Amino acid sequence: MKTVDEIMKSASLSGACSKSNGVSDWKSLVWLFFTPQGREFCEENNFPSLEMFREMSSEVAVYGVYVDAGPVNTCNDEKVALIGDTEAELVFTDNTKVHKVILMHGAKARITASNYAVILLVNVGNCEVEINKDETVVIL
Repeated sequence: MKTVDEIMKSASLSGACSKSNGVSDWKSLVWLFFTPQGREFCEENNFPSLEMFREMSSEVAVYGVYVDAGPVNTCNDEKVALIGDTEAELVFTDNTKVHKVILMHGAKARITASNYAVILLVNVGNCEVEINKDETVVIL
């Protein structure tokens, strides 16, 4: 399995921003992944690769990053990343925060949202997303 340092070295070689220098553990790596700069970098560079995600999957799952996880169900999670062979049912009704959802490497999501929920959706590549929402929901 790759270490955090090895993954960040790969990111730096691909042009990651200076914020990546502060990453020292899996939690800070996932935090960076969900920042605007991290999302933008990962989207533009299709980074990390599916193989890299698979190598770190056991370390990042506790932070809402599901890699080849099969069926997943969550409700009102603030940050969710669906990677590879993951098919999720995501429910959002909490209107007190922006929910961040990232899909990469062929993941699938079915999102049900209501009650003025706000969802930032990042679809890297051609992942499948189905959205069922009421008129109060905002999808960014």
